[in-house]
Amino acid sequence: MPTPLSNRRRKAIAALTRRRGRRRHDRTLVEGPRALRAALDADAPLVEVVVTPEGRGDPTVQALLEQLSVSVHETDPDTMTTLTDVETPQGVVAVAERRLRDPETVPEQIGEAGTVLVLDGIQDPGNVGTLLRTAAWFGAQAVVAGPGTAGLYGPKVMRAGAGSHWALPLARTDAPGPFLDRLRRHGAALYGADLQGTRADAWGPDRPSALVLGSEAHGLSAAVLDRLDLTVSLPGAPDRPAAESLNVAVAGGILLYEWLGP
Repeated sequence: MPTPLSNRRRKAIAALTRRRGRRRHDRTLVEGPRALRAALDADAPLVEVVVTPEGRGDPTVQALLEQLSVSVHETDPDTMTTLTDVETPQGVVAVAERRLRDPETVPEQIGEAGTVLVLDGIQDPGNVGTLLRTAAWFGAQAVVAGPGTAGLYGPKVMRAGAGSHWALPLARTDAPGPFLDRLRRHGAALYGADLQGTRADAWGPDRPSALVLGSEAHGLSAAVLDRLDLTVSLPGAPDRPAAESLNVAVAGGILLYEWLGP
């Protein structure tokens, strides 16, 4: 049976809607029944769950609650809105520990056939979450975010990631150049997406390897470009009317298929 949500727990959970709070407590929010289902299926490190009376009346939510081995608190719908960043909460939100790896350990963990997706200054949370989801789908072994990339555990990234956070080793680095140097020392080939690169259909990627995606506005940073073995492009139609470039999540999905697909 759920216990009433105390004011102390309400404040602690509400703090996780802000990036500083997530960093301080090393925790994140899992919002809605679909996200909670994905977290449970992946044995995510859940800490506690908050539900509204209306949420508890939903058979889907109730079935999820019965599988939990953590504390469940109940609160009213108005309070629930302070615990998420969506206008209409779905009646249940969970707190989970973040799983951020030390980037120093990634090169040793990927092995001889390892594949690492590196995000170089991708600011849009929806694009970052979509890229995490796509990387998980195609079997990348880790995703590492560089400076300027949206917080990996922010609410919008979590929603767009659709549970992929629990399927992928994730890390952040403030020094993408030295990180790529470490990957190279462990035998990884280094590739990056760039409009002037080799056509993707002529690309024969090696393993282990890393693929770096940059922002749509600025492309790859100089520290990354200087270290790549090859850049790869997705040429558009020669008479394309207005589009300057592909959305980075769309381009990343195509390149991930070329890199990791069957």
